Amino acid sequence: MTGTPACTPLFDEDPPPRGTYILDHGFRFNPEIWQRRLPDGIDLPAWFGDLPRAGRWPRITRGDLLRDGAAADTGRMAVDVLIGAYAWGHGLPAGRGPARVRQVFDRNIGRVEQHLDEALRLLRSGGPSAAYEGLNHGGDQRLRRLGASFFTKLLYFLGWDSAVGSHQPLIMDQYVVIGLNASRNTAWEPLGPWTADQNCEYLSWAQQRARGWGAGTETDVVERALWEYGRCLAKRRRDAP
Repeated sequence: MTGTPACTPLFDEDPPPRGTYILDHGFRFNPEIWQRRLPDGIDLPAWFGDLPRAGRWPRITRGDLLRDGAAADTGRMAVDVLIGAYAWGHGLPAGRGPARVRQVFDRNIGRVEQHLDEALRLLRSGGPSAAYEGLNHGGDQRLRRLGASFFTKLLYFLGWDSAVGSHQPLIMDQYVVIGLNASRNTAWEPLGPWTADQNCEYLSWAQQRARGWGAGTETDVVERALWEYGRCLAKRRRDAP
C-alpha cells in the first residue's frame, strides 16, 4: 500500500463547521440527462430551475435538499426530494443514476407516491426507525429497487427537522457502515441488508459521538465523517497487494 494515504481516525480533530461540511456538500449534475431518462409523466422538481450553476451545470447541495425536504408535506413532494437525492448521490457523470430512479417507478407502478406519502407521515408521527422499517424489506411501504442507501437519504432530507422522537434520521450506506464497523469493532455487512434495530443503534451511536465530539456538533457531521472514513478504508483495501 505504498503511496496510499493513511485514513485519519475519526474524532481526533475538531469537528468541521456544519455550514461548509454539510449544508454546502454538493455536486454538479446534468438535468437534461435526468429528464430524458425519467418515466413518462414524471418531471424534474420545479425547484431544480432555481439551483445555482457551477460552470455549465447546476449544483445541488444537502442544504437544498434539507430545505425542500422540510417543506414536503405530500407524497408528490416526497417524490421530488427522492429524485433530488438520486441526482445529488450520483452527480457528474450521471452513470446509472437515472436508470435506478426509473426502475423504482417501473417496478412500483401506481405505488411510489402513495408509499412515500405513508412513509413521510410515519416519519413525522412514529420517528426514523418506524419509517425505516416501513420502507425496508418486508415493510408496508417498501418500494422495489429502492434500497436503504437511498431511502435513508430520502428520510434524512425529509425528516431532519421534523421527525418525532429523540433521534434524527441519517444516511446509511456501505461506506458509512464500513466506517461504523471500524469505529465500533462491529462486523455489519457493508452491503446490507440492515435491520431497523441496526439503524436505530447507528442513530443512537451517532448521537452519542456528536455530543462527545464538540459542543453543538450535529449527528449528520458524524455521518459524513463516517462516510469519508469508510470510503478511505475501502480504497486502501482495494489497493492492497
